[in-house]
Amino acid sequence: MENMDQPPVTRTFRIESKYDEALREEAKKRGTSVNNLANHILKEFTTAGRFNERGQNITFATQSFENFLNCLDEQELIESGQDSGSRNPHDRLLMRGMKIDRASLLWYLKEILDGYNDWFICDMHERKDHTLIHLRHAHNRKWSVFLENYLKAMFSYLLDINDIEVDITNKTVSLNLPK
Repeated sequence: MENMDQPPVTRTFRIESKYDEALREEAKKRGTSVNNLANHILKEFTTAGRFNERGQNITFATQSFENFLNCLDEQELIESGQDSGSRNPHDRLLMRGMKIDRASLLWYLKEILDGYNDWFICDMHERKDHTLIHLRHAHNRKWSVFLENYLKAMFSYLLDINDIEVDITNKTVSLNLPK
């Protein structure tokens, strides 16, 4: 979780000209400055990239990932989601020196799984007695089944929250997480 109250730091360093050219082209394409783009890249590395090195993550093309999902039956997806959800978030938060609490898990969903891992697009809405978490993804119902079980296991194992209402479709997972 970020501390936006800290003032920026001025740092000067040299980069190869081919990287400067690529940064300038990308910044122009995005309608931003090279400085803002470099800050985005540094944020991505310090928040996620440095923790994903040395075999910690695997990247699949979408079609390869869906082919992989389609080889699993529903029970295998449920078990895999439960196993992964009860272990991975715990490990990923501790490796960042973060505590295991509700705020950290919601940060993990939004910043890491949505923002950097592209598992889904995460929308969160605070209600009086619960947080509505709505996830949209580009895959299929099998991914929704995996996500449902990953998230239920994550909140159950790490926060002892077991009364989560979940609704899934082919492209979405919605949770009502009690406060």
